[in-house]
Amino acid sequence: MEFNDYRGKWESQVKNSNICKKCNGKSLCLSVCPSYSVDYVELARSNENSLLGRIRCVCNGYSRNKDIRFSASTGGFVHELCKTLLDNKKIDGVISITHDHGLEYSPKILTDIHLMPNSIYHNINFQNTITLLKKAEGKYLLIGLPCQITSIELFLRKRKYAHLKEKIYAKVSLICGYSFDRKNAKAFAHYNNFDLEEISYRERGRYRKTRLKNKSSGLLFEVFNPKNFRERINNMIFFDQFLPQLGCLYCIDHICYCADIVVGDAWQKRYSDDDIGTNIIICRTEKGEDLISQMESFKFEKGYQEEIIEAQSPAYALGTIGEGMKRVKLKGHYFIPERRRTDNLSDIQRYRFKFKDLIKIKIIKNLLRSERFDAARSLYLFLNLKMVVRYFLRKLIKRG
Repeated sequence: MEFNDYRGKWESQVKNSNICKKCNGKSLCLSVCPSYSVDYVELARSNENSLLGRIRCVCNGYSRNKDIRFSASTGGFVHELCKTLLDNKKIDGVISITHDHGLEYSPKILTDIHLMPNSIYHNINFQNTITLLKKAEGKYLLIGLPCQITSIELFLRKRKYAHLKEKIYAKVSLICGYSFDRKNAKAFAHYNNFDLEEISYRERGRYRKTRLKNKSSGLLFEVFNPKNFRERINNMIFFDQFLPQLGCLYCIDHICYCADIVVGDAWQKRYSDDDIGTNIIICRTEKGEDLISQMESFKFEKGYQEEIIEAQSPAYALGTIGEGMKRVKLKGHYFIPERRRTDNLSDIQRYRFKFKDLIKIKIIKNLLRSERFDAARSLYLFLNLKMVVRYFLRKLIKRG
């Protein structure tokens, strides 16, 4: 993995193409790539439960400790699970990302769970996980995003490394809509005239706040409730679902078929009055059920499969954007992933792309990467002209 400064992200690179000749056309690198050809039916029975995958149970809940619940990304499930397993000496540590410097995070073995950050929405380098599994002795809870968990699963299916599976006590995935290049964060800082050195995406309860940081100051922004129109546009550009990494747009595995437990935000109607945070938890395996049975510090409530879609929307629970991207077939140096997660193609719900979606992907994304941030915002405003007009008309009506 090498950092591509123009794209603002870590990318895989072939350092020595002579090694490729030894593959004899088998493309061993692509065989462990979570963004290429993955057969999710064979890998993790993704075709079950109307494409929600194998499910033992669904539940909701939150930490009984109000401070943990409020300070966590949502609900505090991951924090309480790690604490329970470490206190009961079920694991020797947690493999999770920690902050290195600036916008850089990397996986490490942790026993101090306070070093684990809240959710990170920009691209990171996860490759150190393989080194940790090779060198460490003991059993570890592995925490990652769906693509990271899937890549580890594919890697450990290689006969040479199958023995490393014994070191993973369980796999926990965060539900992931998408992650961004660093250029989105740089654009956000530029729009706010801030010298960005570090960013915290989720603070203070369910309706998250984003904080920009440097050595001398910090700026805190409401993500869901911007104070004015300027903040609203800046937030929309930063978190637009068509401005993440391209691989995220192709993704159909937002709820991680390969994990033992999947955890995310419980955006259900029954929690509409909750402003602190509640988790939705999907147990996919017997191991997952065993894990939650050990957690006395977490308040569980019965959940339902239908609520997975309600909590995360069809776009992410069912990966409809990813299915729709196959039909768009963007040209360029990108490959078009081939993947399967159902035996019946008629089951697949496809997202219907709009013309402005493609402009965001093909033009605004390149403007952000070229750091032409003002031009990107101008074009973004033009694409959302109706929203802009409605906003200012409402302001005029209120004044009148």
